[in-house]
Amino acid sequence: MSIVIPGLATSTKKPGVYLNVILGGSPSSPSQQAIKILLMGNKIGTAVSGSAPTIALPAGTQADATPVLLASSDDAGTYFGLGSEVHDMARAVFAQYPNATVYGISVAEGGGAYASCVCTFATTATAAYTIRVRACGEVIDVPVNTGDTATAIGTAVCTAVNAVTWLPYYAQFVLGAVTFTAKCNGPRGNDLAVLLSFVSSAGVETLITTSSTSSGAGTTGQMSGGSASGNLYRFSGGTTQDSFAAALSAIASTRYNRIVGACTDATNIGRISTHIASQSSVTIQKREQGIVATLASSGTATTLATGVNAARMQVAWHYNSLVPACMVAAQVCAARVNGDSLSGVASPLPGENADPDANLSNVQLVSIPMQFNVDDQPTDTEIESALNNGLTVIGASTARPGYGVINLSITSLSLVNGLQNYAVLFTGYPTVLDYVADGEQAALGVRYAGFKLGSNDANGEPPKAPLVTTPQQIRASVLLDLKGYESQGIIRDVDDNASLLVVEADAGVPGRVNMDIPVEPTPWLTILAGNVRQIASV
Repeated sequence: MSIVIPGLATSTKKPGVYLNVILGGSPSSPSQQAIKILLMGNKIGTAVSGSAPTIALPAGTQADATPVLLASSDDAGTYFGLGSEVHDMARAVFAQYPNATVYGISVAEGGGAYASCVCTFATTATAAYTIRVRACGEVIDVPVNTGDTATAIGTAVCTAVNAVTWLPYYAQFVLGAVTFTAKCNGPRGNDLAVLLSFVSSAGVETLITTSSTSSGAGTTGQMSGGSASGNLYRFSGGTTQDSFAAALSAIASTRYNRIVGACTDATNIGRISTHIASQSSVTIQKREQGIVATLASSGTATTLATGVNAARMQVAWHYNSLVPACMVAAQVCAARVNGDSLSGVASPLPGENADPDANLSNVQLVSIPMQFNVDDQPTDTEIESALNNGLTVIGASTARPGYGVINLSITSLSLVNGLQNYAVLFTGYPTVLDYVADGEQAALGVRYAGFKLGSNDANGEPPKAPLVTTPQQIRASVLLDLKGYESQGIIRDVDDNASLLVVEADAGVPGRVNMDIPVEPTPWLTILAGNVRQIASV
């Protein structure tokens, strides 16, 4: 057998252990190394200020395209601005995994318009009631008293919203109209959503719509300036797409195991995918995975995922989410790495830090809410279609009503040569292959440091000279390593696949050994099916 190592030229002279991870084919342990998460999104590039009511939030202090370690979400708020994409992504990660190893890097804004929407109030209140604001999963209740004018009502709503400084938008009031404006410019602001309702003293809630909506107590409210999306009201007017290119170029020298992108457009997601493929090549060996999210309709989300179609990329789908896509992607990443021990469920599931092949089916998301209206939740048919097209669906938790779970953690690879192919279905597959490659790279590099290469002995005997090994001996050591991974439940059928383990001296390059290492990840148990059959009585 002649082994070809894609990407490693026969002219390569630099010594080292070069292991290429091929997905989809028929000195410390990696499990002890913290999985590094990198969050990529916009910072607040221009300080947020307003006078009705007064608000003053400084711009982020960290230079664009410059990664920085984040010890907490407060760090992210300082470096990137309160309510910036990176700040909100950090909040989502630390909520799921407080001890995460997190870095942030800001992508320069596109410099276009800021998305916004408006709620206009009119007429003085004739009785007491409450205005309820649903903002990114937060429920903010604003009391209204008899005799409060539209100005007093609007100002109170703005003050209450602005007090939640991590929100990705802020509010100002002018001539009866409360304007909600994104803190970062660009088209991703158009995905932001806000819901306002009148709640009567009896607890009856009436959603404010694009038509004049009565509070039942004199005041009316009406949404405008945005766009209706299913049962949500989203912002509009954000323009000029940013580019992740400079930030990705800046991190090429460093390995980040998981890269979470705030981007929702195919171009920037493609840039992340290309970067990760390059980083994971046999000569660079900085093996990484990427996670992004989309809130789009089923058809649009499917087009996005099938366009990405990469084994190292994950596209989470949370249609009409109350929270921005960047927060969904960030918490999905944290749940994959840490599991759901902070969710409060009786039997928490481990994450990839504890077990690289952890079964991530129905892992609880600590703070990602389900859709406001149950009609926006995907049907079983839509879920099945999404999974068939490389989308990781956020489903409804049965243990924690109102919150989401990772229905099934899958890669975006669903097509090979235009045909359906699920050889790399679970995100655990690239995680396991990377784990084994990292482990062997470290082990072989130490085990054979300073060795010379002898010829195989016809009887399989090891060389008698010190610091000399043979392809046979290397193969035996790799096989022993694989059995160790098998004993941890990470891979399976090592003995059955042993005939596929080939280690041979290169015919044309002295001192080079080529290896083909078969790794069969242990598949997750996801479906139990059977018949409960009545047996006739006699």
